[in-house]
Parts: sequence; structure tokens; C-alpha cells
Amino acid sequence: MSDEEAVELCREWMIYLGAADSVVAAGAARNSCDLYSSRYLGWVDNSRGNLDVDAVEKAAALAATDGRQPLIFLRGGVRPVAQERADVLGVALLNYRERDRALDGRSRLGREIIATGLAE
Repeated sequence: MSDEEAVELCREWMIYLGAADSVVAAGAARNSCDLYSSRYLGWVDNSRGNLDVDAVEKAAALAATDGRQPLIFLRGGVRPVAQERADVLGVALLNYRERDRALDGRSRLGREIIATGLAE
């Protein structure tokens, strides 16, 4: 799956979960995030490696200055320190699978979003 296909899949997930106004970031906004809606900022990590704590802290910092909830969609795993930090900072980690197009929560908030959807 290409990076662009992954971003589109994750945009579809945001819409399905309740953020109907989700769009792919373009232009200068793409330097900050991959996806956004009125209440959420989304980043897509399409690598097969493990998500590191730096990505979690960057998403939390950008979202805090913007006032939206951070979502990180990831294809690979999550380093334990990144998962712990996501729980502390309130970052939703959402693991997408290309094969069956499924989505799983990988942080406390990620699991909550899978169970209840995104509040709009």
C-alpha cells in the first residue's frame, strides 16, 4: 500500500468513526499533519517498523497548540514507551491493517475510540 493509499484509508476510517468532515491535508498543512477535521488532527505512519515516542510527543505538542485531538494511524507496531506516553498525553494510537482493512486501538484512547467512535 502506498503512502497516499494509506492516508486515504485512514481518512475513510475517520469518517466512519464519526469525523464526517475529515480531509487530507494539502499544501503547507501537510507539513504538520496528514489528515484533519474540525476536532481532530491525524498522522499516518505507513512503515512496518515500530512507532517511536518522538512521533507521539510531536503529535501531542502540535495538537495542543491547535486545540484538536491527536490521532496516529500506524501500520506497524508500537514501542512500549510510545504506548505509555500516548496514554499519558491522550494520543489515540490506531493500528490499521491493509489486508482486511481492520482497525484496532493501540493506546487507551485508541481502544475507546474503536468502541465508541469519535465525538463530534
